[in-house]
Amino acid sequence: MTRRQLLQAGAVAGAGLLAPPGISAAAARGPAAGQQAMFTQQLPTLAELGVLDMRGGGRTALWVRNASHRFQENMGPANTLAYQEAGSSRTYLGPVIIARKGVPFELKVRNAAECHPLASAIDSELVPRGSNDAKRPRTSVHLHGGNVSPQSDGGPDQAFAPGDSYTYHYGNNQDAAGLWYHDHALGMTRLNVYAGLAGSYLLRDGIDTGDGTQLPPPPYEVPLIIQDKMFNPDGTLAYPPNPDLKGPDGAPRPWAPEFFGDVATVNGKVRPNLDVARGRYRFRVFNGSNARFYDFTFDAGGPALAFYQIGSDGGLLNAPVRLDRLVIGPGERADLVVDFAGLRAGSRVVLRNSARVPYPDGPESVAGGAIPLPQVMQFTVTSRTGYTVPLPARLRDKGGEVTSLREAAPAKIRRMALVEVANPDGVPVMALLNNRMFDSPDTTEVESDTLEQWELINTTEDAHPIHLHFTQFQVLNRQKFHADAYLEETGYIDPATGLVTPGRGKAVEVERFLIGRPRDAAANEQGWKDTVVALPGEVTRIRVPFGAGAAGGKPLAIGSSFKGDYVWHCHILEHEDNDMMQRYTIK
Repeated sequence: MTRRQLLQAGAVAGAGLLAPPGISAAAARGPAAGQQAMFTQQLPTLAELGVLDMRGGGRTALWVRNASHRFQENMGPANTLAYQEAGSSRTYLGPVIIARKGVPFELKVRNAAECHPLASAIDSELVPRGSNDAKRPRTSVHLHGGNVSPQSDGGPDQAFAPGDSYTYHYGNNQDAAGLWYHDHALGMTRLNVYAGLAGSYLLRDGIDTGDGTQLPPPPYEVPLIIQDKMFNPDGTLAYPPNPDLKGPDGAPRPWAPEFFGDVATVNGKVRPNLDVARGRYRFRVFNGSNARFYDFTFDAGGPALAFYQIGSDGGLLNAPVRLDRLVIGPGERADLVVDFAGLRAGSRVVLRNSARVPYPDGPESVAGGAIPLPQVMQFTVTSRTGYTVPLPARLRDKGGEVTSLREAAPAKIRRMALVEVANPDGVPVMALLNNRMFDSPDTTEVESDTLEQWELINTTEDAHPIHLHFTQFQVLNRQKFHADAYLEETGYIDPATGLVTPGRGKAVEVERFLIGRPRDAAANEQGWKDTVVALPGEVTRIRVPFGAGAAGGKPLAIGSSFKGDYVWHCHILEHEDNDMMQRYTIK
């Protein structure tokens, strides 16, 4: 089998429940797994999700609590985890936090969880020795995309147990953006986020005010937290083990290379509907899935409905970019404007997805192991007239444009290799950065207030969404290379076994392995990013400022410099937990 076939086999096995002999996995799961009615319940919008308005600063608190949540009204309740503010009875996800640039606040998070709803899926080989996450689940809250100090980063080593609390200081000294917060506990991120520990964080500033002056305001501004799920027949969350990989006791390990569910949820509801007025809507799209990429189109029954991307991870683009499809990886966000004004009342628009799993070259047919998720949600156009203010040709005021790092000279160029590790049977057992485990002493050291170029060299046959904590960077270009020849040169492969072996070798220069010419970042990627898709067999080059002074006084999306320890990792949560994450230190 090729490396591609091996990874597909592991991913598909990890995404399907074991069925009795002669019964398909779908039949074993029952009608709760993929056969629910579509578009029968309304999408929870910003108001229904709950708002924690911190634009005035100060202090607030959230509790991590166990809950019982119905993903659809005709399904049984699922045991979940939720972020709850004082007086809240929320049963899934967390409130929408709204903050303002330059206005800091403190968030105290209290861990009040009593047990883990997915205890059977905890992998003892991934969590810290001595932890008891089944009965005392650890949590760590990471503000994804936040320009925060190491003490408030919510990294994997900052997890705290039930009965304890942690106070985070968010300075909000960065551009307006659609950030998000989610759990980051070491070895448990994939399960904690899947169980519900995530929420959106909308940061406003003087350009992106949220008041409707140039962009749709609430209720025409709607977060879309998109996740794929799998359900047992009783409506509870399923996270099946991996029959291709055995644990020390001989049983299937709970960890699988990637988790792919067979049901789409948006804001905690299965394939919902949103009634929309005839006008423009601003959709703040968050890919909150564990491993699934999406290739979105808006299907209005004819040619795909065109829309505009106005912002990426770190804030507004200079100008709207017209699109008819959008690819978005786990951890990425996209700020979209969709205009329903030209559609007749009663028209229905379906948000469709055509991305294969694993992305981009997974199997096409269900018989071949594909797990498609073609319909995500629906929009039903009403007769009411909504927000009709024209979309501006320029999104940023003069002088506030995105500072281009393309011509800036990086202080250092680093080669960062992405590799996959398989056992002697050819079954994937982990993915690594620079072929090092997370507990490796080989920490990357960078100088504060410098600009670096990182070359993400993907030797695997899957796309990986790579996320750097602390900063917002820019995508420079992508270029194909001879992956197998490069991998051989690194010394990662043990000659005695022919297998990639953790701890061996080092990333080397990729120049003599390059193919053709580099492709510039697409127009909708030419803004600030904190998560970038590194495609298989390609070098993805990014320019990374490690502090507010990194561009010689030119404005950056981040406004504060900090020193200390952070992490960078793949945002496929199964990869992040095992063991595709590395530390870096700003000195």
